[in-house]
Amino acid sequence: MSNENFLPINLPSKCIPYDGIKPEDVQIRSYEGRDEIYLSQITPVNLSQKFLLILQRVLRGIEPKKLTMGDRMFLIMWEYINSYSDSLRYKTVCSHCLRQVDLRVDLNKLEKIELDDDFKHPHILTLPICGEDVSLRLYTIEDEIAVEKWEDENNPDPYLYRFARVMVDDKNIHERMKYLGHLKGKDMAVVRTFHEKFMHGIDMCTTSPCPKCGEEEEIEIPFRFDFIFPDGQALVDSFGEGV
Repeated sequence: MSNENFLPINLPSKCIPYDGIKPEDVQIRSYEGRDEIYLSQITPVNLSQKFLLILQRVLRGIEPKKLTMGDRMFLIMWEYINSYSDSLRYKTVCSHCLRQVDLRVDLNKLEKIELDDDFKHPHILTLPICGEDVSLRLYTIEDEIAVEKWEDENNPDPYLYRFARVMVDDKNIHERMKYLGHLKGKDMAVVRTFHEKFMHGIDMCTTSPCPKCGEEEEIEIPFRFDFIFPDGQALVDSFGEGV
């Protein structure tokens, strides 16, 4: 693959969670026909594993499974915009004129949410009830795949397993799950808040003028499976005029 096909990309994490990775070394290319062989095989069930294979093809400078989920979502949208379309057809009811409208949303207007420069990874939190310190890291693609495997192997509910994976200490996974299971609600809430507070990636809220009344309409775009690989009506909406 020619190097000229790859472009530098600034990840929302700024590579802060990735030891030894320089932001300027991360590069990406848009999808090609050969990639669609794999993209067409992705389903909601195998998304984590199959999209990892895609990232291994189109991304350079970092091991894709180490990516945070925020960076992954950003890359999903980057690929959709740069490989297929920078606009999205979206049906909604205008909150101003209360009429159903068919909008064309400019995806380039979506804002990138970045980690603060002073973010520490792993991050140490003091739990308010037990008074103990816990060290946490951000959730990654590798974690997501491990959680899915945990479920497939008929293990207990993965709720605590998910949080236990991102604890940084010398305990094994079962000891961490036991520890989390005995935390008071307020302590567990602080653990959960860590992942909410340091959300990064892409803001799926934007504004678009209503074609009927002209007022700006705030839109929260839900994740759509065709962001991975547009097909069916989503494909026609984007490219129908050119056929």
